[in-house]
Amino acid sequence: MRLFRNKKQAIYSLFSFFCLILVTSTAFAQQFAPDIQRIIDKKMIIIAMVENDQPPFFIKNEDDSLVGFDVELARGIAKELGVKAVFNRTSKTFNGTVDLVVNRQADIAISKLSMTLSRAQKVLFTHPYIVLRKALLINQLNFAKATKGQDQIDFIKNLRGDLGVLAASSYVGFAKKMFPHAEIHEFKKWEDLVTAVEKGEILAVFRDELEIKKVVRNNPDSVLKLQIVAFKDTKDPIAMAVSPDCRHLLFWLNLYLDSLNMDMDADKLLDKYYE
Repeated sequence: MRLFRNKKQAIYSLFSFFCLILVTSTAFAQQFAPDIQRIIDKKMIIIAMVENDQPPFFIKNEDDSLVGFDVELARGIAKELGVKAVFNRTSKTFNGTVDLVVNRQADIAISKLSMTLSRAQKVLFTHPYIVLRKALLINQLNFAKATKGQDQIDFIKNLRGDLGVLAASSYVGFAKKMFPHAEIHEFKKWEDLVTAVEKGEILAVFRDELEIKKVVRNNPDSVLKLQIVAFKDTKDPIAMAVSPDCRHLLFWLNLYLDSLNMDMDADKLLDKYYE
């Protein structure tokens, strides 16, 4: 009995058989969605994190080990995926961590990253894992001079004067929107901002409540010079960012965040890491 009518049919059948084997083996090798499979294949997930420490989110210990809230979150993600967490801290700015993700130099940005409209034009954000309020750190002496005879609440709402913000951060845009009449000064280092407001070189500093409250926690005597004003009706959602073509990874990350059942705010975070 002849299996094939001619040589041509035999070659075609053999070719089809090898194609079937190739498709089957590929299917077994590709067990996950492509964006997650890339992470599995390289056996690591690369986390973009800004160069300067941002305690309690991430800080390098004296032994060079990395610890903090964002670090724990990143390592938990890596553990669930069965890979190693590798941190890319080459970016000097928060916006730079977004660029690392866009340029495929990192899989996720986990870097106390504020969700902003401009950043959302480049990346996809997860659900926020903590929501902070915006706040001012005000030099009390300058404030008293500036508000003499004025309602303090109205003065703050229509703030005029020298306002310091951290350069290349979300608060540059936030400040321009919330305080259009203020003179915005961008500082490269947070420490220089705090020093400037303490010395009265600027009227106030604008940043999230956690960073503002840390100043007072770290230096209780500063309450004699400085005043905190937190805006209860404002939100600064902090989230992770992924590349626009990583939609399955985004879905997975949101499920992971949901599974943690986190209920964290600035005060709880400070209490956890600054006992």
